[in-house]
Amino acid sequence: MAHNAQEHARSGFRTSDGMFTVDSDQRIKTWNATAEKLFGYSSDQVIGKKCYEVLCANSNPGRVKCSRGCVVMSNASKGRTTKDFDLECKTANGDVKNINMSIVLPMQGSGSREILHMFRNVTDRRRVESASVSLSNSSIDQPNNTTHSPTGFRLPPLTTREDQVLKLLSAGKNTNDIADILDIRPLTARNHISRLLTKLGCRSRLEAVALGTRAGLI
Repeated sequence: MAHNAQEHARSGFRTSDGMFTVDSDQRIKTWNATAEKLFGYSSDQVIGKKCYEVLCANSNPGRVKCSRGCVVMSNASKGRTTKDFDLECKTANGDVKNINMSIVLPMQGSGSREILHMFRNVTDRRRVESASVSLSNSSIDQPNNTTHSPTGFRLPPLTTREDQVLKLLSAGKNTNDIADILDIRPLTARNHISRLLTKLGCRSRLEAVALGTRAGLI
């Protein structure tokens, strides 16, 4: 009866995020459609397996390591939550994805011992952020804080967000893609693009990408 109640409770959740649950032994109990799409494993392939055996990429630089007896499990055993964190995970075809994970613990007295993991793919977002930080660090000593290529072609100084948008435009991303990757509203993304074009004096996104390439930003 308790098992049926837990299954019913889980079926009541609807989310576009990836979601899976593990028991106190770190065995995967549920695995939703988004998780299947992102990692390439069907629920039949992972149910009953240890979560770290399925997901561990062995190269995670974050504060939470995907392993047996991880921080999430240690905290959960003491009734403590774990702040959201980034985690490098492997997919079925061997690719490495950067995901941001949130942990939800069952309420005391609910009878459930399963720990809910909700996550979203932030691979593109983190890559763009990292590239922007590298550009910012390399531009600190440049005269007048302008951005230029070895050939001397210069652009007006770009904010971190403008640089991120420019790189995403160069990757062929549209407004909705940029909003999703940067976790902002489409209207906000459109405004960032408009301000970028105005600053660069460009009439089109393609022209902005061409200028960014000429300046060595892309």
